[in-house]
Amino acid sequence: MAIDIVINQRHLQIQLKQLETVWHTVVNGYNLSQAAELLHTSQSSLSKQIAALENQLKADVFTRQGKRLTGLTEIGKKLLPHIEAIFAEIRTIENLSLDFNNAQAGTLTVATTHTQARYVLPQIVKEFRAKFDKVNLVLQQADPESIAQMVIRGQADIGIATESLLNNDVLRCHRYYDWSHVVIVPKDHELAAFADVPDGIDLPTLASYPLVTYHGGFTGRGAIDKAFAAAGFSPEIVLAALDSDVISTYVSAGLGLGIIAEMAYQPKHYPDLVAIPVSHFGRFTSWIAVRDDSEIRKFGHEFIKLCQSQFDSF
Repeated sequence: MAIDIVINQRHLQIQLKQLETVWHTVVNGYNLSQAAELLHTSQSSLSKQIAALENQLKADVFTRQGKRLTGLTEIGKKLLPHIEAIFAEIRTIENLSLDFNNAQAGTLTVATTHTQARYVLPQIVKEFRAKFDKVNLVLQQADPESIAQMVIRGQADIGIATESLLNNDVLRCHRYYDWSHVVIVPKDHELAAFADVPDGIDLPTLASYPLVTYHGGFTGRGAIDKAFAAAGFSPEIVLAALDSDVISTYVSAGLGLGIIAEMAYQPKHYPDLVAIPVSHFGRFTSWIAVRDDSEIRKFGHEFIKLCQSQFDSF
């Protein structure tokens, strides 16, 4: 994105390139060297852009330790949402132009969790590729909070997750699908008799066994912890993982009972395991999010439509 525009006001003369430098510096964790590499320029050039902006504002935008940037000052924090909004509008203009010239080609970046990418999206990706074979589809896997920030900052066009997306007014969220957890146990386990029985195992019984489940902040782990705490139980979590496949592997190995998202139960891949549906931890909604003040490519809207139609028959 080439930017060389000067904004003239009564007291300020700001170049969009200066604002772009601030944005890329924040996105890259205040690492000027990394930001410079992505912008195909030098670190000293970025430092000059920042200095010029701070000189115009008569205030520091970044906090510093020596020459190292460590964060945003108070005015920097207030400026960032406006900078992000400016570049959201620029991306909208760019997307409108790209769609006008060739609506069938381009790049679509989707940020999502491992669970969505591994268990929910494969069929959607297959259908999307069949319709848009000239679109480069990029799946970026991250935790829910990072997914929200990636969409807000324009690093991803679309975000898909259960947690975090609804917590930000900048995002426009579309309902995707609802889900619950299941408890997985080996077929020869004493609780296997309750396979496919809704709430066949209660919380006290579940809390009496070693458990294998998700790492904090992922796939409803917070709700699992709250449900046990509210009932007065402190179960032994012998292993926490990000990946449902890892949880299933260790349940197969006899490490404990597993608690995973229902869409992640894969009986074909783990024929030695059975699942017990449970409602103790609540019902969850996965959401599809885009930035509310910008427009994604037309094929991005088609991707969302495919997702929303995926569970229409259920």
